[in-house]
Amino acid sequence: MEFLNNLTLEYQYVIAVSFLLLLPKILLRFRIPSGMTALGLGIICNLFLGWFENDDMITTLARLGITSLFVFAGMEIDFDDIKKNYKPISKYLANSLAIIALTSLAVHFLVGLSIQISLIFSIAIYTPSAGFILSSLKNYELNDEEIYWIKLKAISKEIAAIFTLFIALQMNDMGTFFKTKLILIAIFISLPYLFKLYLKFIAPYAPKSEVSFLVIMAFLTGVLTKKLGTHYLVGAFATGLVAGQFKHFKDSSHSLRIENSLSTFYSIFVPFYFFSAGLLITQSYFSFEGLFYGIILIIIFVPIRFFSVLFSIKYFIDRFWQHRYRISVSLMPNLIFGLVTISILATKFNVDAAILSGLVLYTIIASLLPTLVFKKVPPEDYQLGQ
Repeated sequence: MEFLNNLTLEYQYVIAVSFLLLLPKILLRFRIPSGMTALGLGIICNLFLGWFENDDMITTLARLGITSLFVFAGMEIDFDDIKKNYKPISKYLANSLAIIALTSLAVHFLVGLSIQISLIFSIAIYTPSAGFILSSLKNYELNDEEIYWIKLKAISKEIAAIFTLFIALQMNDMGTFFKTKLILIAIFISLPYLFKLYLKFIAPYAPKSEVSFLVIMAFLTGVLTKKLGTHYLVGAFATGLVAGQFKHFKDSSHSLRIENSLSTFYSIFVPFYFFSAGLLITQSYFSFEGLFYGIILIIIFVPIRFFSVLFSIKYFIDRFWQHRYRISVSLMPNLIFGLVTISILATKFNVDAAILSGLVLYTIIASLLPTLVFKKVPPEDYQLGQ
């Protein structure tokens, strides 16, 4: 162990990158989600090796990962589907926001956290991580109807959560809130023009540069919204929403190539986000008080989330239990959104480590449920040559 502690930064990078790119894929064999493995590696590096404390390189790679994932999630939104299913989606979101509001009040009065912190805490508990869920669906034996509703509900709720998180982060300073809102509106207005300029003057002369452009725009808007006091995912998600409205990115001969290339890019860099989140977990997170909070959160909120989705799905009449049960379980993972809000609560509001520890435990257990419950798709059959 002393040998590892004394390695130079260059060798630390080599070891960390090698493990992050390969080990999560290997452990998928044992039904361990890649994000969990990367998170665990970050915890190990911080607690036992002391590597990468306040490391700018890891932070930058993590930002590339989270912004590229959320630009992809934004592009996945189909507004025609949302319009077609407006009534069930609006009822589902109304119920979800009501539960978040009630939970925020309960946390405020029972735990003693401020309304602002309680609201962010509740968002962390209830918001499914659409990017994490969508990237995991291919691993389970789900039919097309189930995937359709999982995708629609996860994305619609994430949109509502991002909007709510934006309000929550600014609610104590209305002057800053309106200023930030105006700047975000300006970003939304200017982004389509930037995309048009790119598609007209750059894309025709720079073949296959779309993914680079999307990643750069998501990264820039993510950093800008972070500077405005919100989070990277707000700007990146907005960029994805705008990109998804252009036929070139969503409905052309290039769209499949762009989608595959972008998903390959974020699959490489997203582990650095989980790894970076693991580096924030210190020894103070490991306590009996934190374990107690985690168990309480699991006992109370896992059933609430499960049944609130189960009884909100009225689309499937036949095979009632099977469809609703599978969709409810699929929407449980909140790993990415949970870690995002945990980092906000830790760095911006200095919330007690025991509470954050409980939230980490709840997030991990909730995100593991589909892996534990569903039958995994058989592995691909590769032909080995001599």
